[in-house]
Amino acid sequence: MIFFTEDQKRFCSWIKEFAAREISPGARERAKLDHVVPGLIKKLADAGLLELTPSPRFSSQPKDFVTVGITFEEICRIDFSLMIILLAQVLVYSMAEWMSEELREQLLPAAARGEKFLCFANTEPDCGSDATAIRTRAERNGDSYIIQGEKTSVSGGMQADAFFMTAKTGPEQGAKGITLFYVPLDSPGISRSRFNDMGNLPATRASIYLDGVRVPLHFRIGEEGEGFSKVMRTFDFSRVLVGLSAIGLAEASLSETVDYVKTRMAFGAPLSKFQGVSFKLAEDATLLEASRLISYKALRLRDEGLPHSKEAAMAKWFGPECAVRAIHDMLLIWGHRGYSEANPIEQRLRDAISAKIGDGTAEIMKLIIARELVGGRFGPTI
Repeated sequence: MIFFTEDQKRFCSWIKEFAAREISPGARERAKLDHVVPGLIKKLADAGLLELTPSPRFSSQPKDFVTVGITFEEICRIDFSLMIILLAQVLVYSMAEWMSEELREQLLPAAARGEKFLCFANTEPDCGSDATAIRTRAERNGDSYIIQGEKTSVSGGMQADAFFMTAKTGPEQGAKGITLFYVPLDSPGISRSRFNDMGNLPATRASIYLDGVRVPLHFRIGEEGEGFSKVMRTFDFSRVLVGLSAIGLAEASLSETVDYVKTRMAFGAPLSKFQGVSFKLAEDATLLEASRLISYKALRLRDEGLPHSKEAAMAKWFGPECAVRAIHDMLLIWGHRGYSEANPIEQRLRDAISAKIGDGTAEIMKLIIARELVGGRFGPTI
């Protein structure tokens, strides 16, 4: 990347080598499991890749936002299943400044060592993109809260030890009535059920049911009514990372296909000689590079403390869109071989589609971009 600093370039070289050495062996087989292998989480922790924050206050190995993006792109190029682990760490450290001191001391060291797997839940059966329409309630009861409701489509939900979740503490106050909580998943009153998904299988997407779950006051993140704004601030970061994760999948598929078309013969010539093939490679390489540039621009703006909601939404829409198109094109170039489970491209296509849904659909991202362009008063509503 032309505007990486020398430190970022060195980190990029190092993490490519780390991923090839430590993550690549067995990655194809792991993509079909229904969980993330704990040994891999330990490898990420030992390499210092689970302290994903630029804050020296909370991390012994702070990393700027661009470097976090490099981590996602390069790790997910090799093993997409680890995206959910890395995203959980981003969430933990993004919320650290709003946690009680007691919760920080309990959570951050364990998360950095890979001993605590977290996930996040906002979506409910009757609302996804309409994040303020949640029905889950949290009622204050002395020095604790009692939570009642259901969260669904929770990535990591079956394997996580605890989760961050939104709940209504002021049901009539809209976005200002939403509060954020940390909830251990072994709490009395919690049950879970798994989704059987077409891709991204190790993410163990789940529904989580909360029936009178009691959490102490110090598990509240920030003050009452601040949950929605805090989640939106985190999304401006996580959305870019989801986009880069999908781009990593597509880059791996493109690279393998470039090698393949130089050796696969048809009509007495390598496939690379045919414009119908080579033009697809050229188009997808260009689209992936464009989506990378948008993504890293958004992260650079975040590093500089500048507004980047528009760029984050662009990255979340355009990155997965280009990735799915590119992987699909590569599968067709491989032909029947690409359609076989023996080829990793078919799995990558199913995995990449998940990136078009989580953390905001393309339609929601376009709403955000349009509002940023024309101003909230003139922007689209639904």
